[in-house]
Amino acid sequence: MLLYVMRHGPAEDRAASGLDADRALTSAGRDVVKRAANELRRAIGDAHLPRILSSPLRRAQETATILGSIAGTERLSPEVEDDLAADEELPLRLVTELAGRGRDVAIVGHQPTVEHLVRHLSGRHDVLPSGFRTAMVVALVIEGALPGALPTAEIRWVVDPHALG
Repeated sequence: MLLYVMRHGPAEDRAASGLDADRALTSAGRDVVKRAANELRRAIGDAHLPRILSSPLRRAQETATILGSIAGTERLSPEVEDDLAADEELPLRLVTELAGRGRDVAIVGHQPTVEHLVRHLSGRHDVLPSGFRTAMVVALVIEGALPGALPTAEIRWVVDPHALG
C-alpha cells in the first residue's frame, strides 16, 4: 500500500476567532497546495487517491479538500480523523489500522507530527533535511504489514511544492 503523508498548506497567522483550529489557508497557501496536489497527481499517473483522512483543524481540512479535488477519485470527500489533530501524539494506531486494510490512503496533518511519523515509519532521519515544509507530500510504501503490528515503510518520493517554482 502507499501512504501519502501531507502537511497542510500555508495558513493565516491568526483566525478572526483567535482560535488556532480556525486558521484558514491563505490565498497563496491554496496555490501551493494545488501545486503539490498536481505534482502528486502526475506522480500517481492513472491512479487516484481512494481515501483522504484529515486533521479536524480548518487548514488541514481545506488542504485535504483541494488534494481530493485534484488527485482523488470522483466526489472524494476527506474524512476527519481526530488522531491527526495538531496536539495529538503520533497516529501509530491509525497507521497500523490503515496498513492492515492495505488500501492506498493520504493523511493530512501538522508539523511536527507528520515529520516524526515519516521518520518513525521509515527509520530514516536524513530524508527531510529542510524539515517537513507546508504542503509537502511524502509517499511511503508499506509492504507486508502484519495485522495489529506497527508497519515499517520505505520512502518512495517527496514532493516539495516550494521547490517546484
